[in-house]
Amino acid sequence: DGGDSLLHRSITWANEEAVKFLLLNNANPNHANARGSTPLHLATEKHLKPLVEVLLSRRGTNVNAKDEDQYTALHWAAQNGDEAITRLLLDRGAAINETDGRGRTPAHLACQHGQENVFRVLLSRCADIQIKGKDNWTALHFAAWQGHLGIVKLLIKQAGADMDSQTRDGCTPLHLASKRGQYRVARILIELGADVHVTSAGLDTPLHVAAETGH
Repeated sequence: DGGDSLLHRSITWANEEAVKFLLLNNANPNHANARGSTPLHLATEKHLKPLVEVLLSRRGTNVNAKDEDQYTALHWAAQNGDEAITRLLLDRGAAINETDGRGRTPAHLACQHGQENVFRVLLSRCADIQIKGKDNWTALHFAAWQGHLGIVKLLIKQAGADMDSQTRDGCTPLHLASKRGQYRVARILIELGADVHVTSAGLDTPLHVAAETGH
């Protein structure tokens, strides 16, 4: 059964009355299943805002509990683009800059998965977009690699992201956009002043990278 409690199962069935009944009878809101997921993780993953509200109304529910990937509920909300649950979690004390097992914050995940509305919320709540995850990837590296143009513009124009920040192997966001053939992102980075002469660990400039990868 994956270690699911009755509370987990009631959330899977989206049964709000059962969830309330179990909590009234002292069900543990922080019990983790085999994946390390608490009921709050599960309700967030399934976009069940009313159940998230019920769980957070219970004193003792850990809003920052982590699953096996070290995701908090806010990581899931950001990755899945759930703006309403993102706001709710932040209002209830979710740690906005908490990192997962790969050093990624909720903002990293919103940028990686193109969740612009959620990213705007995180930005408005002062998320730190300069934090570097595994291999020194910033939010801008993720957005450039995936070609999320709107988020790239937000990061640079509103959040003041460092356009020339380098990953562990020396790649700037422009290197990554060039490598993936993300032309519109590469163009906006250059227009906004990204350094086209920065070399990666392989001593390649973004132009070299684009040529080598057929772009």
